[in-house]
Amino acid sequence: EEAFAILEAEISDCNQVIVDIYSRFLFESEIFEKRKESSLSVEEINDVMIKAQKEAYGDGLDSSLLHKYMWTWKPHYYYATDNFYNFPYAFGNLFAKGLYAEYLNRGESFCKEYEELLAVTGKEKVCDVTKLMNIDVHDVNFWRNSLKLIEEDIEKFIELSYEIN
Repeated sequence: EEAFAILEAEISDCNQVIVDIYSRFLFESEIFEKRKESSLSVEEINDVMIKAQKEAYGDGLDSSLLHKYMWTWKPHYYYATDNFYNFPYAFGNLFAKGLYAEYLNRGESFCKEYEELLAVTGKEKVCDVTKLMNIDVHDVNFWRNSLKLIEEDIEKFIELSYEIN
């Protein structure tokens, strides 16, 4: 039951950090484009929010649970200098999982390179830092491996749910 609870929390966190933040990214992107042309009414902003949530969540969320006023609850939407405020959360989560996938693939040889990466983190661009480990963050497979770890957690969660019941 403890493993089940841990997996549930991890999957829930990943959903929030990846899927919900993706909806916010879509929302902000479309708002910025529309604002180039004119001011927007509350109804237009609400429509953009619902559209973004539908695109991000797909059929994974009951449409009656979509929140058209979510943009009113998040103060960072009003920060003039902090566009795409949430992006680092999604990036960081997937980046960490991608590194863990590399560790699982390489084993102990990963650890020394990882220490070198940590030593220069914050001093260089991410794409330059990861080159130290022969990782290309522009390679879609790096990110797919991140998502694969989440998929594996979901599969484990489902298996455990049958064992608990």
